[in-house]
This record gives sequence, C-alpha cells and structure tokens, in this order.
Amino acid sequence: MRMRTIRIKICGLCFTLFFLVPFLLTGAEFAPNYPDFEQMVDEIYQLANNYPELVEIENYGQSVEKRELLAIHIYKKDGKVRPSAMIAGNIHGNEMIGNRMAMAIAWRLVQGAEKDPWIDELLEKMEFWILPCLNPDGYDKTVELYKKGDLAGHRKNANQVDLNRNFLLPAPRSLKINWAGSPNKEHPNYYGPEPLSEPETQAIKAFLDKHLVFASINFHSVAGVLFPARCKDHTCARLHYQMGKAFIEHQKKLKYIYVKWPKFLDSFTGEMEDMQFYVYGTLAIDIELGRPGKNKKMAKKELGKEFGKKGWNVYKAEFWTFNPIDLSFWIENDRDAVLYALARAYQLKKE
Repeated sequence: MRMRTIRIKICGLCFTLFFLVPFLLTGAEFAPNYPDFEQMVDEIYQLANNYPELVEIENYGQSVEKRELLAIHIYKKDGKVRPSAMIAGNIHGNEMIGNRMAMAIAWRLVQGAEKDPWIDELLEKMEFWILPCLNPDGYDKTVELYKKGDLAGHRKNANQVDLNRNFLLPAPRSLKINWAGSPNKEHPNYYGPEPLSEPETQAIKAFLDKHLVFASINFHSVAGVLFPARCKDHTCARLHYQMGKAFIEHQKKLKYIYVKWPKFLDSFTGEMEDMQFYVYGTLAIDIELGRPGKNKKMAKKELGKEFGKKGWNVYKAEFWTFNPIDLSFWIENDRDAVLYALARAYQLKKE
C-alpha cells in the first residue's frame, strides 16, 4: 500500500508539472493557483510566443474600462481552410475556473500538436478559437476585492450588467423571474438597458459575425451541469444532447448532469448560447464546472478554514465555492472531455 501511495503522489506531481506549470509560473498569484489580471494576460501572449507556428492572438475589442478582449487562434498554418470551434470562459468575473480551464485546453492543444496523434487529428479537422476571459473588468475587480479580504468577487461588468443576460433574445422572456434576467441594477442577473448595450457583448457579437464557429463550449461555475441552448424543436435538442453526451462520457472522475428544461421553464434569458444557436446556427453548451461542496472541502483542507455561506443562493457564495483550489482534479476530469464534445459536434455538422 505504501508503494502505491507513493506512485499516486508522483503521478499527481507529474500531472501538475506538465499541465499547470506553464501558466502557474507566469507571475504573481493573487490566490493559490490563480494569477492576477496582468499575469493572466501575459500567459496568453506567452502561448503565442512559445508556439508561433500554431498560435495567433486577436484583440477583438475593449471592455468598459478599456481592457483588451483577447482571442487565441490555434490552427495549422498550412493554408487549408477548416471549420472553427470555440471555447470561452470567465463571462462572470468571479468564475475564474472557466479561465483556467480554457487556458489548460489551449496548452493541451499546442503541446499535443504533432506529438499526440489524437490532438493532431483534431487540428487536422478544425481550428480553435479560445476566448479565456470575456469579462476582464470583472476579473480584475474580483482580484482587487480578494486582496482586500472580500471573497464575494465581482460577477458583472464595470457597468454592473450581467453580460450573460445581455445578448440578443431569439424571443421575449417568457418567465418574469430574476433568474431569467432582472431589470434591477442591483440584482446579480441585471440584463442592462437593452440587449448588446455593453462593449463586451457587442465585441463578442462582432467576433461571431467575423468568425463563424460550428460549436461552442462556454464555461461557468459551479453546478456541475450542462445547459444547452434553449431548443424549440427535436433536431436542436437531439444535436445538443449528442454533443453534451460526448462530454459526459469522457469525463474521467466525476460526471456532470445534462439538463433538459421542461417547456414551462424554458425561457430565453439573453444568454450567449441562445444567440449563438439562433443567430449563427452554432451548437452551444454552457458547462458549469466543478461542484460547490467539493470545492469548499478542497479549500478547507488546503487553507485550514471553512469557506462559503450556507444556503441555496449561489450568488452569495464566496470565491472558493466557485473556484477549486485543486485545479488539477477538474482539469484532468473535464479538459479532454471538452475536446471530445467538439469532435462530436464536428461529426454531427457533417452528417
């Protein structure tokens, strides 16, 4: 048993060194395993500097506070035209695990190119657009608050708008509940003065106008579930379910739940997935990374105290509820599963 324990610890260390060191060593961390805003941006450019044969960085806009909105383009620069897939994270500033997962996938692709046959096959079939931080002002504000001892973080943008309730609505909201979007500026789901009122959502729309993507995985936290675009017909539901099923089948440790909303709860909310599907025909799924209970237990074990308020209202949860201190567990669990889901979407689009 002792030898087995030693081997497990060594394997865990190897995983951490191979997959996490490239972005954990880029500079200062404001919290264990989470870089501050400047270091997070540095990592994006480091990726391009290290792998110029595969990576280009596109600045597709600016936030309210004039921070860059960056997209990582990973593709074989051989002149062939390939369809594009998209991975996005951190539209809510305090949900930083989405940023870390997006970057882990970026590193996986560039490190596996021409070395891992499966990764090379993926890059032969498609290009990848990775948008690791859709809400840079919310990210930076969360860092600022954390340093002051406020672990609540900052979900919205600098105009206090929930960006994921600010996209185009395929149809009016059918549910008059705050979860579907609130007119109250103080509410976590405040949808803004009008759809696309914010520079961040305008920039994402312009990006999608310019770069047609056949499928998109958009990271959130922390329910451990998959939310597809709201579907009006069987074909939409079937295609999204097959894409989500591929993700769940390839999760290595813990399986998430694919949510099929009953019709009476299936309201458009101004979320990105609905705009992606109904405006662009993109298969789009919101993946809520992690589990709150497991995240809090991990943080207590590492930091020696309880985190997270009790109760059903997740919006009042603290940083370590939304974000796991042990990144390696969830990256190993979910990273490759995302690529399998996009590969399945590629097949579905060809059928």
